[in-house]
Amino acid sequence: MGRDGYSFANITRCRRKKDLAPRVLIATGGTGGHVFPALACSQEFQKRGWKVWFVGTGRDMERPLLSVGQYRALQAKPLTGKGIVGGIMGILALVFVLPQAVALLRSIKPDLVLGFGSYVSGPMILASAILRIPRAIHEQNVIPGLANRLSAPFAQRVFVSFEETLSYFPKSKTELTGNPVRQKVIEDARKEERKMPFTVFVLGGSQGSSALNRVVSEALRSLKDKIRIIHQTGRMDYEWLKEEYGKMGVEGWVFPFDESIGRWYGKAHLIISRAGALTLAEISCVGRASILVPYPHSTSNHQVKNAQVFVKHGASKMILQSELTPKKLIESVEELMTKEELRLEMEKRALSLGKPHATEKIVDLSMELEGCTVGR
Repeated sequence: MGRDGYSFANITRCRRKKDLAPRVLIATGGTGGHVFPALACSQEFQKRGWKVWFVGTGRDMERPLLSVGQYRALQAKPLTGKGIVGGIMGILALVFVLPQAVALLRSIKPDLVLGFGSYVSGPMILASAILRIPRAIHEQNVIPGLANRLSAPFAQRVFVSFEETLSYFPKSKTELTGNPVRQKVIEDARKEERKMPFTVFVLGGSQGSSALNRVVSEALRSLKDKIRIIHQTGRMDYEWLKEEYGKMGVEGWVFPFDESIGRWYGKAHLIISRAGALTLAEISCVGRASILVPYPHSTSNHQVKNAQVFVKHGASKMILQSELTPKKLIESVEELMTKEELRLEMEKRALSLGKPHATEKIVDLSMELEGCTVGR
């Protein structure tokens, strides 16, 4: 209760007399792995008549959010560290930015807060708990990040992408939903017709991967006459790779980043990629075989854990970066190029892991939270 005797619920009810549309505040940011699942959910909320607000980090990667809802940046710092020290530092970081988070909530007056695990998510979930606003979080990776581990006790519901993640959170409030994939990605992939020559789509996540790019460019000296390449390079490596492929006479498409990624999945017979949670969710929803090269420095080695799930189910092959060479990559590509039955079986296995309705499920369950009495 506030000093005037009114709780935040009273404030939102008063506001709603003038503004009938319910409001959802989505806390996300930093990388595409956080931003695009949040974007998918925001579009679903918007379809259902909700007004969408985003709180992010202010990075360029968050620009796509501006097309859907209003945006504010939170002056928070990344949560870093491991073990007890990491936990203490994380708590101190949350407390430091908490007044700013509370002020944002009082200004926006959302009916629901949904966090996607970036370092702005923790303060917003804690602040919404203090103000008694309905709240939930979503974890994209097999191994939960520090922000979600710290904010989970304050969330009413926890949504996870992998069955293997369920054990990290209280059973009573944790739900396996999958990772939201934008419907446009799935639809665009289905529209494309795969044509020969054999097409390989290389992507290193939203920011690219120099290590993967270098090995792929070397491997293409042997593969360029057998395959067509689609390469999302990231901004840092785009110019030199474009020039290199031009010199080699490589057939295909090279670009730094493309939000409309579905069409490229649709053209591809095989994906070579890092093992970020969003990429895996997209690969499974469109049903493509993949060679995964997990980023070796990801927090808690979560990309290896993500990839292992797909390998276990026969949907992917994995090459650790420490073992990645042009020769090994060439052998893996040629195996899946020549053994069509194996590749098609991997596609079926990938598709079986897909959860194309994750977005709708998260929105449905969020709207059922105790205290969330609008927008149903």
